[in-house]
Amino acid sequence: MPDIEPERLAAVLLPFGFPALLAVAAAGDLARRRIGNRLALALALLYPPAALAAGAGAAEIAWHVGAGAAVLAAGLALAMANLLGGGDAKLLAAAASWTGFSALPAFLIAVALAGGVMALALLLARALPGSRTADSAPPARDMPYGPAIAVGGLVVWPEMAVVSSLPNPWSTILPTWIV
Repeated sequence: MPDIEPERLAAVLLPFGFPALLAVAAAGDLARRRIGNRLALALALLYPPAALAAGAGAAEIAWHVGAGAAVLAAGLALAMANLLGGGDAKLLAAAASWTGFSALPAFLIAVALAGGVMALALLLARALPGSRTADSAPPARDMPYGPAIAVGGLVVWPEMAVVSSLPNPWSTILPTWIV
């Protein structure tokens, strides 16, 4: 088995924390209608070491953190207006620190589209005659948005710099003209 340098191993493994933590947040939000502060903080704090391991410089990391801070400010304003949950705002901001400003529009569009699909599915489920969802589901404004944030993050994840800098795993198996 070949020796792998710890730095290279970190560069390969750390980016997978993003989809893993988003999946945990989505599942928790579906089950309990709550996204914990520690989870959002862990997601945000995982970005700098992942970026450093991928070769990002301090300026690039600072811009990404700035994107997260901008989304946090907007998200908390929406939360104060009761348009978005506080946990959703923090998770959205933590994910935005990974996307940075360059992938932020695509991320937010993907989140909005996923949220729209979820809301439509909820409305359709409530419209079914004899649906338990109609009686037991919370109002649409209380829809858990963690899954939509996770879908949006997964949509842009392959294009993130920390992921796109990874070697193509197929390049060692397939001939170069295929990859």
